[in-house]
Amino acid sequence: MFTLKIDDIPDEGVTLSWKEEPLTLSNYLKTLSHIDFSFEESLRSEANLRKAGQTFLVKGHIQTLLRLQCVRCLTDFLYPIETTFDLTLHPLKGTFFSEEKELSNEEMELDFFEGGEIPLSEIACEQVFLEIPIKPLCSETCKGLCPVCGKNLNLSSCDCLREEWGSPFSALQNLKLNH
Repeated sequence: MFTLKIDDIPDEGVTLSWKEEPLTLSNYLKTLSHIDFSFEESLRSEANLRKAGQTFLVKGHIQTLLRLQCVRCLTDFLYPIETTFDLTLHPLKGTFFSEEKELSNEEMELDFFEGGEIPLSEIACEQVFLEIPIKPLCSETCKGLCPVCGKNLNLSSCDCLREEWGSPFSALQNLKLNH
């Protein structure tokens, strides 16, 4: 995984480009948590880093192709990602955290580094995570699976009888209360 020593960043800043191969990324991400996607292409990243006192300003760009699973029909599909990002990195040492508070939009862009290195590959992977939809869909018009037989309704229809579900509160209409 690609890191940059902060001592190697000149005062005028530096622009770097790097590429992470799918196998390297998958092995790295497995150490963090269970992932339910795979990289179909290399993660291509670029970042411009500038010093601003003790902090570092990072403007970056990532591009890759993921394989996701549709939450409606469970079919795998390709999902391209290309985005830019801006981060302000603060040294973790010397940062004092007081009680919990609501963060402003500007504070949400803050990130931290510790030691003498900035983990550029980790930052790029974080940006990939932020771009993955919460509920991935193969298409906006995905019909999903039949709840009775499990057939993919995007490929063909089925003859299953489906009960029309009314409001979950409709059963209360028949409720008799004794006073």
